[in-house]
Amino acid sequence: MAYKAQRYIPLVRDKKPLIGILVVRRDSKIKEVRDLDGKVIAFPAPNAFAASLYMRAILTEKFRINFTPEYVKTHDNVYRQVILGKAQAGGGVNNTLLRQPEEVRRELRVLYETPPAAPHPLSAHPRVPKEVRDKVKEAILSLANDQNMKGLLDKVQMPNPVPADYARDYNPLEKLRLEKYLVLE
Repeated sequence: MAYKAQRYIPLVRDKKPLIGILVVRRDSKIKEVRDLDGKVIAFPAPNAFAASLYMRAILTEKFRINFTPEYVKTHDNVYRQVILGKAQAGGGVNNTLLRQPEEVRRELRVLYETPPAAPHPLSAHPRVPKEVRDKVKEAILSLANDQNMKGLLDKVQMPNPVPADYARDYNPLEKLRLEKYLVLE
């Protein structure tokens, strides 16, 4: 969307794909996605890509279910809403669930995973000169080879940066027409 709006250029992204997940309580009677028809589903924010935007598009277009979205600000809140029974399911991403404490993870079951997508890139506005973009990309990629800096990359959820390419990594997402599911705030 940033590319479409102002032609932002993706520089680097993490190697690991982003996968949206739909979780339910481990003891839930919900066994398949269609069981969520008419239910409340928690999401972190309306325009969070894999956890909400992509997931809502799939639930609507592929599974053809109706549901009431509830936006609860963070992935942590999504998981807790499901555990507390305030939502019958919740959207998140593989990485945020893995970062949850064991006592949270053991209460949840992944019901559905989206197809993998390239994770959020570090991007530059097109007015940034190519030489500067290349130096920034090179610097970030070199951080991955420095054991003292790996922790910084992990904190921004890019532990294994690789060069990003719009045509290869992000252009396929245009076919999903996700702008149809955007919530303008």
